[in-house]
Amino acid sequence: MREILDMPVGDLMWKSVVTVRPETSLDELERLMSSYDYNGFPVVTDAGVLQGLVTRLDLFKLYLLPYQRFIPALEDAWVSSVAAIMTTAVVTLYPAEPALKAMALMFDYRIRTIPIVTDTVGGRTLVGIVTRRDLMPALKR
Repeated sequence: MREILDMPVGDLMWKSVVTVRPETSLDELERLMSSYDYNGFPVVTDAGVLQGLVTRLDLFKLYLLPYQRFIPALEDAWVSSVAAIMTTAVVTLYPAEPALKAMALMFDYRIRTIPIVTDTVGGRTLVGIVTRRDLMPALKR
């Protein structure tokens, strides 16, 4: 168990990540969520620079808006793409950081997915993703 906790997340991450663009429609996002058993998708530019993360919870919040009396109903035209609902303050890690740190962040922030990034001139470029499922082997002995 200790070996995987000290292992860098870069060794555990998925490198083939399904991503979306900020302009991806919500209909397309729903199709992707139906096709893949993923909780969320990193939102990236054409150059692979991380812009945010969009999750199933973001979609749930969108559909709950009309039921929250203090928030006026939004026009469908305004909320038509991932950019309108994605989370932009995303918890990220670098490939060399330990799996134990990923576990702690997932616990502290109650998140399931952490994008793994490197710093580039254009911003933080996505190189992979680590999820709770990727860290589960550390819990088994």
